[in-house]
Amino acid sequence: MSQQIVEIDSYLLPVVEVVEETRDALTVVLSVPEELADQFDYKPGQFLTIAVPSDTHELAARCYSLSSSPHDGGPLRVTIKRTAEGYASNWIADNLKPGHHLRVLPPAGIFSPKDLDDDLLLFAGGSGVTPIMSITRTALSEGTGKIVVFYANRDEKSVIFRDEFNRLSVEHPDRLIVVHWLESVQGLPTQDQLKAFAAQYSTFDAFCCGPAPYMKSVSLALRELDFPRERRHQEKFVSLGGNPFGDGFSVDTAEYEVGAYDRDGA
Repeated sequence: MSQQIVEIDSYLLPVVEVVEETRDALTVVLSVPEELADQFDYKPGQFLTIAVPSDTHELAARCYSLSSSPHDGGPLRVTIKRTAEGYASNWIADNLKPGHHLRVLPPAGIFSPKDLDDDLLLFAGGSGVTPIMSITRTALSEGTGKIVVFYANRDEKSVIFRDEFNRLSVEHPDRLIVVHWLESVQGLPTQDQLKAFAAQYSTFDAFCCGPAPYMKSVSLALRELDFPRERRHQEKFVSLGGNPFGDGFSVDTAEYEVGAYDRDGA
């Protein structure tokens, strides 16, 4: 994702549900009015940029990947994990509730399969599973290829979408393989271990999202296996500079809009 800031139209979407996924991760479910359906048409693996009120004079604009599928007719879902120093993730977890609203930019990003019929090798680390889940859900629904997910977490309690992966595996036993790697049991996956795993799927298209060290190890493992560049994909967010929502959009506006409809009785 580029650091260049281009002002584009933003939209206020209602929060219809906040789902607790794990002890430190939640999914925010956003409803899209029918008249905005075209603006929020998206590809699996894309993200939303969200405006969050800040405790400083600067707006907190953060990018969160969509975990929903664009083909199931459901609402938008963004899955967010608290981070120790993450102002926005903690603000959302502590304050957001159904009936609130969020101002967002339309879906963006290129972390998406070109062909849903391709065989996919998907590496996820921690909350990096969010776009991986979107891709998995969509490819199983709309594609024909095989899907292998390697999902690394700190421990069993940290596994986001555990039940959903189990359900999908039961429904698609001939197409979906999900491998869980727990640091508490197996230690951190090494480059050699990742290489040995990926070697079984050398003809697949590979996608990776997670912490930087994890993504680096996966990238190096795939390079050693001579995965061509066009079949290696990584999702990487950078800090936003400035206010992508436009100079006229302030912290006060963001704070008001989040709960305005509650306060106004609407």
